[in-house]
Amino acid sequence: MSGPCLYRRRVTPFLLKMALVLLALALVGVMVMRARKHPNRAKDYPERVRMPKLILFVGVLLLAVAVFIGLAAFTADDNPESPASLLPMRIGAVAVLIAGALFTLLYRNWYVAPGADAVHFRTIFGREKTIVYSDITDYRMLTTRGQPNLRIRSSDGTKLSLNPALFDMSPLLAAIAFKERTGRWPLRGEAR
Repeated sequence: MSGPCLYRRRVTPFLLKMALVLLALALVGVMVMRARKHPNRAKDYPERVRMPKLILFVGVLLLAVAVFIGLAAFTADDNPESPASLLPMRIGAVAVLIAGALFTLLYRNWYVAPGADAVHFRTIFGREKTIVYSDITDYRMLTTRGQPNLRIRSSDGTKLSLNPALFDMSPLLAAIAFKERTGRWPLRGEAR
């Protein structure tokens, strides 16, 4: 009689964990699909497409976790004779804090704005760059982990790599189609 009862106790926590994992994956999937259908545009400059709000959510969540881990790690008594040192916990708190800061910095700074003749973008560290379509020396469409990845490089060495499924890059893709059709890049103002 104790056999089936033990089996139920072991399966229930496992099923609960699996249900929570599947729920979290479904939630992330819904957020990604929403981000694809409704790009996050800047309020002041609607041509600029920013990172999905999921990036900001993850960054704030990591910062909050880092604060709690840091409070626990740095306020606890550090007994050198204790076998359990607080050093790994402190290192983990700092690492999670850095990751959270990078995610929030990425959300705050990064954007891409494809125009008729050039693509304007800003890096994670706030440097604004422009790649004029006629200056593109190399472009590639790769598949990375099942997702499309567009990589372009200009003659001055400026690079841009992004997922065209998440960001509307139709002006750039039209210029690439023009290049493949005619053998040259379109000039400023030239019809595609």
